[in-house]
Amino acid sequence: MNKTMIKKNISDVRNSLKLTQAEMAEKIGISRQAYINLENGKTSPINKQISKMAEECGITEEKILFGVSHAEMEASQLREAEGLRDRLAALEQDNDRKINEMKDKLDVLTQLVFSERQHVKTQELLINEQRSMITKLTHENSDLKQQLRRKR
Repeated sequence: MNKTMIKKNISDVRNSLKLTQAEMAEKIGISRQAYINLENGKTSPINKQISKMAEECGITEEKILFGVSHAEMEASQLREAEGLRDRLAALEQDNDRKINEMKDKLDVLTQLVFSERQHVKTQELLINEQRSMITKLTHENSDLKQQLRRKR
């Protein structure tokens, strides 16, 4: 709690109640000039003045010192926590959606990889058959050449 904040809060309390400085001074039992000095930050309020102001104005001492009451602070924190919870839920939903999209893409890619592996196996079988055929034809050709040489 700093002096600048307290003087602003004191002024805000008075203005929210639509009181003059003289009326507020009278409520808390000090002179108008003493109150003006409090509000301007020339003097620091003492606990008795803060307590009297809170009592006379129907607010908490926290409201004067910190600008918010304990209940307002809790309500504000609760709203903030609810907002964060909602934001977290939205992020979780977005992440779940993205994860599902990635799973779908992974499924498609897995199917493509499987299909390509099958294709490669088929190509390998064809290549092996062709090699076998080439080997067979090479032997036949070689045999035919030998037969031709013998006949000559």
